[in-house]
Amino acid sequence: MAQAPSAVQAGTLDPTFAEEGVLTLPTPDLTGYRTLAILPLAENKLLITVLLPGDPAPIRLAKVNEDGSLDMAFGGAGTGLVEFSIKNTDLEVYQLSGLDDGGWLVIGQFSSFEQSGAYVVRFLEDGQLNTLFGEDGVRLLPYRSEPRDGGREDGPATFSRRDREPSAGAARSSGNQGVSAVVQSDGKIVLPSWVAFGTSPGQWAVLRLNPDGSTDDTFNGSGFVVIELPGIPRTPTSIRSVVLQADGQVLVCGEYSSQDTPDSNGIYVMRLDVTGRLDTSFNGGVGVVTVANPTFMNANAMALRERDDAIVVVGDVWRDQYRHGLMFVLSRDGFFDFAFNSGQPLFSKWVGQGHDWYRCAWQADGSILVGGSTGRGVVEEGVSALTARFRSDGSPDLTFNGVGFVLFDEEGQYETVEDMALMPDGRIVVGGFARLPGPVWSRIVGSWIIRYLA
Repeated sequence: MAQAPSAVQAGTLDPTFAEEGVLTLPTPDLTGYRTLAILPLAENKLLITVLLPGDPAPIRLAKVNEDGSLDMAFGGAGTGLVEFSIKNTDLEVYQLSGLDDGGWLVIGQFSSFEQSGAYVVRFLEDGQLNTLFGEDGVRLLPYRSEPRDGGREDGPATFSRRDREPSAGAARSSGNQGVSAVVQSDGKIVLPSWVAFGTSPGQWAVLRLNPDGSTDDTFNGSGFVVIELPGIPRTPTSIRSVVLQADGQVLVCGEYSSQDTPDSNGIYVMRLDVTGRLDTSFNGGVGVVTVANPTFMNANAMALRERDDAIVVVGDVWRDQYRHGLMFVLSRDGFFDFAFNSGQPLFSKWVGQGHDWYRCAWQADGSILVGGSTGRGVVEEGVSALTARFRSDGSPDLTFNGVGFVLFDEEGQYETVEDMALMPDGRIVVGGFARLPGPVWSRIVGSWIIRYLA
């Protein structure tokens, strides 16, 4: 295991958490080997989701105490666990979102013989379903819309799976690669989706639900807005992330492609106003920011700085036969921040085998935390979990583990990052899968959650 020379230095494992900073799953109290999402809670606890074995497989939710032990009071049954399933339906979890009432949303993808799509489940603080939301606490959003007389709620269908190029898609779990939802101050839920009606091919869109799970028809007059890039002959191929600015405007980022220009691939960032209309004032009237590249480029995550709504986008790009971490910073209104890397995208290769940036977060002092997996984007020997910290100007923060980054690399297995979050006190939580080689693809044999000092 890679570890820092000093036990009190930022970027070192927190020895007060689990076994010297590492919680390994499954445990005797918490079976299941795939930890899919992490949500920091009050009292420095964590809410986690674990996919159980089975076909179809149910999901368990658990609260983890500050010391890494299971909160046995959670759920009220004495087990510390809450289980959720839909009959004859496979479930994946993409995200946990906290709510002002102390409850939370579980967001992911469902698949059954009859249909597939996205789902949103609302829980109360005690772990019980909020039956006032959707249908008994669950809102299903099938890929394609049902006719109005079909007995289902009217509104767009959604499909929110993250479609990657085949080499990367085969290697990474679909867990935590899908829906990126946000909850407004009024309780409305904004999430990206693929909308399709009847036999139409469908389009990428942003959807808004009311707090009770119904479609919010006041959003763009229909409950959703199709994402089109203004003024340029490029087609969005994904929506990777949505975030809310302080005034309620919605930032959207993803990738685009086009056969009409030399730089045919790239990343876009655009903004919708509170009514769901394109904000044409973004980027000085252009309406969209693009970062172009002739080869594949991924926008994996986006985050806002609390004090001024500055935007950081992270991802990865192929350069010189290796993956490089990609990062750029924009002002709240879509201009490149010249205080960060002189206003240019920053390409990083911290280890010889390359890596991506898969998650990001702003710290209170303006530094930027990133997490990702090393290697080519396929799970193979040498893949490990990489966490790094940059100063606000884009330079490495050498106070973080003495070198600006830290690797989590357990002997005899490979580690891939699935989620990262900041606790209320600033400590850093990273989670992912432990994998072993298989005859064709690697197999997931467990999960890990680590906590670093800040």
